[in-house]
Amino acid sequence: MKDLLNSSLRHERLLEKEYFPLKHFFIVFEHILLHGYTGKKSFPLTSAANRRDLWPLIELISKKSSNTDVLEISLSSKEMTNIRTSLGRVRAWLRLALMQKRLADYFKILVEQKQELKDLYESHALLLSDEISIITGLLVGLNVLDLNFCLKEASLDQPSETTIYYSLYLRERRIPSQPTLNNTHPPGAIEDQIDELDDYSSLSSSPLTRTSTQNSDTVIICNTNDVSTFDDQRISNIIDQKNYIEELHRNLQKTVSSLQERLQTVEQTNRSLIEDGIVQKFRIEQLETDLSKAKTEKEQIQAFYQVKIEALNADMAVERETYQNSRTGLDLLYNELQKKYNDECLSKLDIENEYQLQLSQKNDFIEATKLMEKDMDFKTTMYTHMKEQIDGIKDENIRLSEKLQIESNRNEEYEHQTQALEKENQMLRQTISQLETNIEEINREKHALNDTNESLSRELAKIDAEKTSIETDLRVEKDFRQRLQQTLTSEKEKVSSLQFDVHELNLIKQEYDSYKKEMTKQHNDLQKKFQEQEETIRELALKLEVSIKREDEFREKDGLRLSTWMKDEDVKDCCQCKKEFSSLRRKHHCRNCGQIFCEACAGTKLPLPSSNKP
Repeated sequence: MKDLLNSSLRHERLLEKEYFPLKHFFIVFEHILLHGYTGKKSFPLTSAANRRDLWPLIELISKKSSNTDVLEISLSSKEMTNIRTSLGRVRAWLRLALMQKRLADYFKILVEQKQELKDLYESHALLLSDEISIITGLLVGLNVLDLNFCLKEASLDQPSETTIYYSLYLRERRIPSQPTLNNTHPPGAIEDQIDELDDYSSLSSSPLTRTSTQNSDTVIICNTNDVSTFDDQRISNIIDQKNYIEELHRNLQKTVSSLQERLQTVEQTNRSLIEDGIVQKFRIEQLETDLSKAKTEKEQIQAFYQVKIEALNADMAVERETYQNSRTGLDLLYNELQKKYNDECLSKLDIENEYQLQLSQKNDFIEATKLMEKDMDFKTTMYTHMKEQIDGIKDENIRLSEKLQIESNRNEEYEHQTQALEKENQMLRQTISQLETNIEEINREKHALNDTNESLSRELAKIDAEKTSIETDLRVEKDFRQRLQQTLTSEKEKVSSLQFDVHELNLIKQEYDSYKKEMTKQHNDLQKKFQEQEETIRELALKLEVSIKREDEFREKDGLRLSTWMKDEDVKDCCQCKKEFSSLRRKHHCRNCGQIFCEACAGTKLPLPSSNKP
């Protein structure tokens, strides 16, 4: 790359065709990208075509980059009709990125994607090593070149020559001398001698000639006629160094601005955390006061309820004793009454059984009387009928008086029959009188039984009234007992709720202690991070000051500055807004007047004759 930069001075940093150092650059860069490359693992075994296909790297850069130029060059490299292979598209993309002067930025984006590169490269690959950061820094120097390629005519699909002539890049301390005639050059080499940009760079930029490989250790003497060209090339080298330093300065300014933004965000987060810490401290104090108040209230409530519980226990003990005494008396009364009631029930059952027997006997007598009445009715009807017959017979006897003699025997027989019937009638009358007397006796017994039943019902009513009074007393005692149990359960619930509140307060205290420890840990971690960031910002500020001083020294040596710069130690405030400088508000020299301003006041740019850039 240094060879390419130095050789571009002959063409005034404008390269239109690929020539020998540029070909070497592309070959080496392609080797860097292919070192340890395995390609996309779409199959279990990676083929040789996958190992040569570098287009996934371009897709990775276009995904991760926010710049639209990457998409443009990737689309244009895909749409080229003269390129068919993926390696040719990658070569075209590299040339387009060089023409855009963005190859260093794109390569930096690629190098930062370590996790994605592990899937595409082996562990020993150069892109995964720490030395790749040197290549990214060296690629920044290519932004000085102006490249112009015609990719439509180029044949990038064909395999390029991989021969590199390392004799051109051997580090040698050479003294300018007269050119010799025996120059041996490799094919396509440049006749100008090129060295690194070190302390002897002023000597390396003069027109030199090569000796043969056998006489490479001989000392070469410069011609006196080329002194003017030597001074011009020295000035051009110094300008290149200045541009390179400005590019580094620009990158450092970007990093400083990003670090300042990060510092501002860290300060904001620190302020918010400090405010949160203050709020949390205030809240912790409030919680502590509330906790102490709750503890005192809890102790007071516990003492109050303890006294109340003791009084209730004493009252309950007294009431329990009275209840037990009354219960024993009531149980005795209840047992006696129960015995009386059982006896009365048994006597009542006996009386009811007797009454039922008497009722059954009465019913039997009623049925017998009914039957007797029916017989009496039948016999009376028979008697009337017989009387009628007797009257008829008398009539017949009167009528048949003539036949009395004939029928005398029959008449006697009829008289015997009537006498028997009269005897039977008398017997029936006697039975009827006996039944009537029996009915009267039964009615008397019925009245007596009704009287005894009424007296027993009165006694049962009295016993029922006594029973209802005893049941009401028992209900009153049960209600009183239920009320006592309800008061006991309510007091137990209050005590359990108070215990639960005490347990919750203890849990809140534990959570508060753990939260306080976490907050102290976070505060300490943030303080450590803030101190580390301050130290990094100070180191970067020192590096910036050193780079600015070096640039000022270069400009003082070259005599390009038109005004005297103020010293940093003499100025403490901005010359325009009078704000005091600090670690965050940096000092900036004006390139025109040399005074010191802050970043806000020194933001305007104008083209000056002392520098190429405004």
